[in-house]
This record gives sequence, C-alpha cells and structure tokens, in this order.
Amino acid sequence: MTSIHVQPTFDLATQAEKNRQRAEIDADIARFEAAGGKVQKLGNSPIDRSTITRREVVEGGHRSRTKQGARA
Repeated sequence: MTSIHVQPTFDLATQAEKNRQRAEIDADIARFEAAGGKVQKLGNSPIDRSTITRREVVEGGHRSRTKQGARA
C-alpha cells in the first residue's frame, strides 16, 4: 500500500502549527498581563483520603464544593 491509499484517522495539527499556536497564546497572555490583567494558575488539589471515605467523596463532593445554602 502506498500513502495515496492511506487515509489519516485524525486530522492532527503539525508541529509547526502547534508551535505557532503556542507563540500566539504566549503573545496574548503577555498583552493581557501588560494591560494589568492577572492570570490565575490552577493546580490539582488532592483529596486527603485519611479523613473521608470514597462514598463521601462521590455522594458529598458536590455539597463540599458549593456555598452553604446555595442551590445547584
């Protein structure tokens, strides 16, 4: 089989396209910060499993992330 017979499964971006997008995003962030904007960098907050059971995580996870009295 030659390359003419092979259809790509996914239309993936090339490395050059990814690099262009990275540079564009970096420029956007730099402009935003120069205008006084602040970027909040979020990370993972692991659950302390020694104080909560798996069931409490699944069933009570939503309540623990909302303000008391707020309706979801």
